[in-house]
Amino acid sequence: MSIFNDQRHRRRKATREAAGWLARHEAGTIDEARFEAWRAAHPGNAIAFARALSVWRAAETPSSALPQAQPLAAAGLSRRRALGAFGGMGLVGLLAAGGVATRAYAWDSARSGIGECRRLILPDGSRAMLNTDSLLQWRFSDTERSLWIARGEVALELVPGIPARVHGQGLTAALSTGRFNVRLQTGAMDVTVLTGRAAASTSAPSSAIGSPRPAEVAAPNEGLLLSAADPSVRPASPQHMAATVAWQQGEIVFDNEPLQTAVQEYNRYLPGKIVIADPDLTGIPVGGRFTSTDPAAFLSALELGLDIRATPHEGGFILTR
Repeated sequence: MSIFNDQRHRRRKATREAAGWLARHEAGTIDEARFEAWRAAHPGNAIAFARALSVWRAAETPSSALPQAQPLAAAGLSRRRALGAFGGMGLVGLLAAGGVATRAYAWDSARSGIGECRRLILPDGSRAMLNTDSLLQWRFSDTERSLWIARGEVALELVPGIPARVHGQGLTAALSTGRFNVRLQTGAMDVTVLTGRAAASTSAPSSAIGSPRPAEVAAPNEGLLLSAADPSVRPASPQHMAATVAWQQGEIVFDNEPLQTAVQEYNRYLPGKIVIADPDLTGIPVGGRFTSTDPAAFLSALELGLDIRATPHEGGFILTR
C-alpha cells in the first residue's frame, strides 16, 4: 500500500469512528475516558470529530442564518439524515458539498509557556490557573462541564453547578464544587483536594459526590491518584499541601527532597536546564522555598550549604562538587 493510500485509509477509518462517537454522544451513552483516549491517539481523530460535529450542527441551522455558500444546511438536511450520510458517503463528501468551517471538536483551549503561569475564567465563572508548560481544554454546556488536561498542571476553582469531569492520560475524575490541583505524571493523573470532593470516574458523573464516601473518593487535604492500577487516596500533610500550591505564588518548595528530584522539578520552569554531572550528588537531600523561574537563590544555597558548584553552560547550569 502506498503512503497516499495508507493516509486515505486512515482518514476514512477516523471518519467512521468519529461518526460512531458522535452518535454515542448524542444518545448520552459516550464513554468520556475512552473517547478522550481515542481523540488523543492521533491528530486525525480530533480533526475527524471536529468535522463531524461541525456538519452535525450545520444540519440543524436555519438556512436564513447561513451564507449562500452552505447549501448543505439550506437543503434542510436533518440531524438524522446527517448521521446517515456520515456512514453512507463519508464526511469528506459532506464537507465538499457544504463548505462548512470546523473547530477543533468545539473545545476551547489555553496553554502556558515554559516558566509562565496563566489565569483563566471559565464559561460558568469557575477559575483555572495553568502552571508552566501546560495545556487545558474545556467544554461547558447546560448538561456537562468537561475539562481535558493535555499537558502539565492546572489549579481549578469550581463554582456550584453540575458535577465536573477532568480528563488526562486517558483517566477521568469527577469533581464537586471546590478547589483542586491536577497534575499529570507519566501514565497517571494526580488530583489534590483543597476543598470539595474528587472521585474516580469512568463514563458517567460519579454518584459518590455527596453520598457516603467509598475508598476512591478524596476529601479536603487528600490526594486522589489515578493510573492504570486501581485509584488510590492518600492523606496530604500540611507541608505537602504547601508545596503543591506554592507554584500559584511563583514559588517552589522542597522538603528534604533528593537533589535529583529537586532539579527535575526546577527544570519544568527553566528554558535552560540544570544538569547533575556527578552521580554522587543525586541523593543529597535539599530543602527550602525559592522563586520558581529564577534558580539563582537555589543554586547559591547549594554552593554555600552543600559545597556544590553550579557552572553556567549553554543557557543552563552543570552541578559538580
